[in-house]
Formats: sequence, structure tokens, C-alpha cells
Amino acid sequence: MRILQVVHQFLPERVGGTEVYTLGLSKGLIERGHRAAIFHRAPDPPGLEKSAWDGITTYRAGAGPMTAWSVFRANFGNRGLSNALSKAIADFRPDLIHWQHLMGLPLSLVAQAERAGIPSLMTLHDYWIICANAQLLTNYDHSLCTGPRQGGLNCARCAIARAGAPFLWPVAPILLPLFLRRRRLLRRELARISHFISPSRYLQQQAIAWGVDDGLLSHLPNGIDVTGVRPRAPHRDGTVHFAYIGGLAPQKGVHVLIEAFNDLERDATLEIYGDSTQFPDYDRRLRTLARSPHITFGGRLDRDGVWRVMSEADALLVSSIWYENAPVVMQEACAAKIPMVTSKLGALGEWVHDGVNGLLVPPGDVRQWRAALRRLVDEPGLLAHLEANALPPVPLAAHFDQVESMYTQLVAEKHNAEPAPIQENR
Repeated sequence: MRILQVVHQFLPERVGGTEVYTLGLSKGLIERGHRAAIFHRAPDPPGLEKSAWDGITTYRAGAGPMTAWSVFRANFGNRGLSNALSKAIADFRPDLIHWQHLMGLPLSLVAQAERAGIPSLMTLHDYWIICANAQLLTNYDHSLCTGPRQGGLNCARCAIARAGAPFLWPVAPILLPLFLRRRRLLRRELARISHFISPSRYLQQQAIAWGVDDGLLSHLPNGIDVTGVRPRAPHRDGTVHFAYIGGLAPQKGVHVLIEAFNDLERDATLEIYGDSTQFPDYDRRLRTLARSPHITFGGRLDRDGVWRVMSEADALLVSSIWYENAPVVMQEACAAKIPMVTSKLGALGEWVHDGVNGLLVPPGDVRQWRAALRRLVDEPGLLAHLEANALPPVPLAAHFDQVESMYTQLVAEKHNAEPAPIQENR
């Protein structure tokens, strides 16, 4: 089969979970004898450039700088991006399109694929179909959000805050038609997609509540490549070593960890790993907050570095204050058999069972986080108990098997074959 992956952004400009997953899936398909290519928006001058990344054919669709407004506006139509997809389809001739993300792309691309007779499916990597921010986290006070309210008035307020123009709040009602139109467009275009994948049960429930047909939505956790996992190396120096690995962004709640650890007053260390250049203001805030001499910042890790840190740490901390969907680091922790302390929020509890393989803590609650860290320092045998009950990760090969089966099913349906029904991971 010839599979075209469509994603909102890609390497080298953007490196995140969706981008890394898209690349890994494409490489896995090629290893299985299929043809794979990636179409993505790029911050280039308008036009289409056929290139390659890590051996995968890429179609870079230039549409200028990716500002918040240009990304939002593109959903309503962008002739240049639409023409670029038409050229990519004509060149690659895909049997199926896998929509990884449509933020910053015209929603009409789905209709283009339908008119070309190409079946498609979509992975829901975040809450973008519900929330234009994709995270259900407000721009004005960084609080959790349940989605559009009052006809989308809260969404208009978010847009004004993101633009850095709070003085425009009185005119928020003028923006309501935009968000109503976005919702109508999403419902119309997503109805053309044959099947959906959700990596978490939580997002699956949210998408069904929004309007996705539950019969067309499969729960399929992302798989991970466990090559390079190192044996655990328990510490014997009487010190508990905590580690954070992930984005250094406000919604990740790293400030909560630092405030909790500052007053721990126990034999422990906290190592923080992440790219300090993505949100430099937040990075400076974190370093200012870190009063304890036992807090260190280790920068961004490569794959080998992730496995090294997990083999040496006693517990991994996941402090997100937004509804995480399927953070790769949690499956990596399962593979490394390292206990986790995580926020009791969204899909995070699907990988951590409180008191079994980790501890669940109310998000953003510094006092409760401090208490959880103290438990791991003070209670003999607790870390060993949690480590012994680590959940198994989903092997990458098993994940690819199920995705490949879905592809086969949808292509067979297009050609009026007699396919087996799509199997959901239940």
C-alpha cells in the first residue's frame, strides 16, 4: 500500500510527540514493504517542495510564518495549501491518507481526498477538534477548560488573550461567528473520514461527547520502541533520585515540582530534563524558583539519554496541569520499570494505578506533591513495591500490526473486497 501521512508541522522546525510518531510510523510501514510519505505545512514561502527526512519522502507545503492567527485562519481555507496537497496526491498516488493533525491546514483537504476516491482515517493526538488551543487550557489564566461555552464566548476570550490584547475583551462577541463556523466545518469535514484512532480512553470519551461516532472510533495506545532500555540500577547511597523528563512549558507543571521539592527537607535530588529554548521565559522562572541546591537542570535528552536517566532514577515525575492524552514518557517509564508520580488528570491515570505502580496526586497541588515525594523518601519498601508492579508498555510492532490492519480494512472496503471488521483494542 501507498500511505500518505498528513501532519500540521514536522521536523526539523517542530519536534513533538505527534511529529515523532508520524516519522516512526512511516519508517515502520516502509520496513513492512509499504510505501510511505509525509505531507506537512512548513514555514517556507508558498509552494511545494519534495524532499526527504530520515529516509522518508516529505512534501513541504510552504504557507509562510506559522503565527497563531495564520494557523487558525488556514482551517477555513488556503488555496496554496490545497493546491499543494493536490500536487502531492498526483505525485505519490496514495491508496490511503492518514490524517495525523489538521491544525493550520484547510479542513477542505478532507473533501479533496474524498473527491479523489482516497479513503482516510485520523488519529486524535490531542483535543484540537474540541478546542482551538488543542489542550483545553485557557490562555487567559491557564486553567482547565471543558470546551466551548456560551456559544463559544470563552473561546473568543482565549483568542484575545493569545493575541496579547486583553483590552479587546469587550468586543469578544464579534468573534463568536468564527468559532461557530469552525465547529460546523469540523463536523462536516470529519464526517467524511472513515475511521478514528484515540491513544487514550479519556480522549476517546471526550471525542464521542463532542460528536464523533463511537462506532468509528477505536482506542489504540501508541506503541514505543524499547530498543536501548537499560537494566535498573538501584541507588544505595540513601538518597532518593527524582527525575522529570519532558517539555519545559507552563502546562507541564514543572514549577509545581520545584515548589514541592524546595521544602522537602529530606535526602533527595531532583533532576529536570527538557529543552530550555522552547519557552525561555518559563525556563528562567523555573531556575529562579529552584532554591534547593539539590535541583539540577540537565537540558534536552536524546533517546539513549532517556534510557540512561530512567535506569538511574528512583521515580519519574509527571506533573502536567492539563489533560495529557498519551505522553510517550509514561510508556517509556513502564518499559524501564521505573515508578511514576503523576497528576490525577485526564489520561494519566490510565498508566498509573495509585499505590500499585505509582502515586496519583491532585494537579497543581504543591502540598500534596510534597507529601507524595516524602512518602517515597520515608516509607521503606514503597519504591521497590511500585517498581515490581510496573505495567508493560505497548510494543511498537504490536501497534503497527493494528494500524496496518486498519489500513488494509479501509483500502479493501474501497475496492469492494470482503474485509474483516476493524478490531478495537479493548
